[in-house]
Amino acid sequence: MERLKIALFSDSHDNVKNLKKSIRISNEYNCTHIFHLGDIVSPMAAEELGNFTGELIGVYGNCDGDKLELQKVFNRIGGQLEKSPLKIKLNNKLFILMHEPYLLDEIIKSGEADYIFFGHTHEVYFRRKGKTVIINPGEISGIKNEPSFYILDLETENFEKIEL
Repeated sequence: MERLKIALFSDSHDNVKNLKKSIRISNEYNCTHIFHLGDIVSPMAAEELGNFTGELIGVYGNCDGDKLELQKVFNRIGGQLEKSPLKIKLNNKLFILMHEPYLLDEIIKSGEADYIFFGHTHEVYFRRKGKTVIINPGEISGIKNEPSFYILDLETENFEKIEL
C-alpha cells in the first residue's frame, strides 16, 4: 500500500497568499493528496492548487462562485472537484468530504466512514466517535480565526495542525 499523507484545506476564500503557503508546506511535507473542503471561491485562486505535486480532490462550498469555471480549472490542472458529500476510498479507508456539515450526525451514526472531513464553520473541530475521525481543519483564509490546515499521515494516523 502507498503511504498516504493528506493535507486538509478548507475555506481559502481567495486568500492566494495563504493558499500558496499551504501548498508549499504540503509539498515540503511530501503530501500525496490535498482534500479541499470547499470555498475556494474564484477560478484564479483554484489555479494556485495546480502547484501541488500530488493528487487534488475537492468539494464545492457555498461561496464558490462560478462552479463551471472552477470545474474547468480543476480539469486543466488534473484535479477532481465534486458536489458534497463525496466518498473516497483510499488504502481500504473510506473518507467522506463535505463542505457544510449537514447530515453529519447521521453519517457518523452509520459507522460507514473511517474519516469525515468538513469545512464551512471556519472553526477547528476534531472528534473521534467509535472508529470514525471527524475533522474540520479550520480555515486557510484567516477571515474569522487564525489560518490553519491539517496534515494526516495515514500510516501512523498522526494528525498535525499547521498554523500559517
